[in-house]
Amino acid sequence: MVDKYAPLVLPAQLHAMPQDYQSKIFLFDATGQYTARQHVNKMTDFFELHEIDESDVQMRLFSQTLAGDVKIWFKGLPANRIVDIAAFHRLFINRWERKKNPLQILSKYENIRRAPNESVQDYCTRFNNIYNAIPANIKPPPDLALIKFPDGFDTDMSYQLRERNLETLEQMQSNVVSVEANLFTKRARMRNEKRVTIKEEPSTSDGKIDNLAKSVERIMDRLENMEIKSQWENQQGLLIRNPNFRKNPNTGETRDAIPNQ
Repeated sequence: MVDKYAPLVLPAQLHAMPQDYQSKIFLFDATGQYTARQHVNKMTDFFELHEIDESDVQMRLFSQTLAGDVKIWFKGLPANRIVDIAAFHRLFINRWERKKNPLQILSKYENIRRAPNESVQDYCTRFNNIYNAIPANIKPPPDLALIKFPDGFDTDMSYQLRERNLETLEQMQSNVVSVEANLFTKRARMRNEKRVTIKEEPSTSDGKIDNLAKSVERIMDRLENMEIKSQWENQQGLLIRNPNFRKNPNTGETRDAIPNQ
């Protein structure tokens, strides 16, 4: 036990470790895209979720998440080097957080936007991580960070956040969940109203179509009557123009005259 946790300053009486913790913790070996700062944040969330408040348990759990070269580094630290979890986090980040060009970090901060399907909590964490990673000599002051934060959201969300006139970035990030919930409610109501409007319009259109169909039917009837009348008048004209046509006085029938032999 002493060799395993030698760099940690631990009390004589240790608190019990959480049951089955090995299957719940996240390992860090510094080989992937998963950064040291992200690992600290994830483990901090883990402690809060499982209500782990004892410092000795937090330090021992955090040391259990280290793997590969990172675990070798931890075991190589002097005995009693780490007095609490905050000191452990600082030492860990200073050694294993990937160093970046300060101007690249600042550019990343200037262009940060909420990703599709990213929760507001994850965006707040990402914004804070990037902002806190900017070197102090070029880091924007908190007032500018407060103005910058809403730019990462869509137009409606950004407008609603600024309308609240919050004084600090922390206050704005505490309000962002309720702002998004209000927007969801508003947009859902607008969609429902639109569906009702669309549903009502066909009934009006159907009446107009029925009236149009009846008008067309009346026009077709008139055209048919006109055509019948025209055919009858044409037939009468042909009878009058035929010089060989005459009426039989005996029968009252009409016939063509027979030429003299």
